[in-house]
Formats: sequence, C-alpha cells, structure tokens
Amino acid sequence: AARFLEHPGNGSESHPYLGWNVLRSRVIAAPVEIFLRHLLADRTALAILAVVVLVAAVGIFARLGRPDLPYVAAPALLTAAERTFFHALRQAVASEYQLFAKVRLGDIIQVRNGVSGKRRFAAFGRISSKHADFVLCDPRSFAAALVIELDDRSHRLPARQKRDEFFDAALAVASVPVLRVPVRRGYSPEELRQQITEVLSERSTHRA
Repeated sequence: AARFLEHPGNGSESHPYLGWNVLRSRVIAAPVEIFLRHLLADRTALAILAVVVLVAAVGIFARLGRPDLPYVAAPALLTAAERTFFHALRQAVASEYQLFAKVRLGDIIQVRNGVSGKRRFAAFGRISSKHADFVLCDPRSFAAALVIELDDRSHRLPARQKRDEFFDAALAVASVPVLRVPVRRGYSPEELRQQITEVLSERSTHRA
C-alpha cells in the first residue's frame, strides 16, 4: 500500500478503492485545502464566511425550536353581527359596567366546594368548553353581574336548545342572571339598557 501511494499508477486497476483515495486526495482535497489557506489569510473573506455560517445556524435552530403546528390567526374575535351588538351594548352600559366578550363559562362560574373526584372533574368538563357571548362585570370587583347571549337561528336547533338549557341552569344555580337577545340588524342602546335594568332588578328582588 505504501508503494501504491508513492506511485499511484501501479496496481490502480487491481485496487480500485486505493485508486479512489488517491483521486480524492489530489482532485478534491487539495483544491479545498488551497481554498481554506487563502480564506484564512484573507480576514475579510473569513469574516463574511463567519457571518454566513452564523445566519445559517440561527435559521436551523429557529426551525427546530418552532414546530410545524397547523394554526393561523383568526380574522376577528367577533363576527360582524357580534360587533354591531357590542357597540350598541357598550353605549347602553356606558361606564357603569365593564364589558367583556367571548368569556369562558368556567371563568364565570366554578364547581362548588365539597364536590370532588370524578364528579368534580365531570362538572368542570361541562363548563370548560363553553363560553358566554358577553359579560357585564362590576367595575371594581370585576365579578360577573350579567351574562348576555346573542341568539341567532342556530339556537332554534334541538341540540343547541339543550345546550342553552344547561347553560342557563348552570348560571342560575350560581346566581348569575342571563339576558338573551335575538340577532337583529340594529339595536337601540336605550332599549338594551332597559332590558338590562329589568333583569338586574329581578335578581335583586329574588335575593331580597
């Protein structure tokens, strides 16, 4: 093998692997070595190479740290109909209440103390995936004062009516009143304010 490396022409046909090693060292490795020597001698080129390597490394780590998840931003938090109602509702309550939209039911009510184990888990599961359209809260304590549901035609479906029955019953047992308003093209802030006042007055009467 030593003689072959000194005289690569001898035995290259009978030793193709050794012939490839010589070819690789002369045709591939030698030019790369010359390039690296010139690169190391040129500080500007070396700096450019370092920047390129750094950028490539950052890109690789960024891709590795950001998994390929199938999500995009939603167009808007509220639909066009919900936005129309929201603006009228905000005028109706003015600064008397804090107004929130799309609030998780599990953040408005909770499973009472004393319920544990599977029963507690099941009770929480029934409210954790539901949300209220709009919630009026006390401006100081932020406690829920009134839940307002904007009902479109889907609420006429049997499955949705069953969901609404549980929704209203869960809030009622927790002493949180519900006002249901049918979807319309426009809303009167004065009329909404009157409806809100009536529902909250009934709540105060029942408590008394």
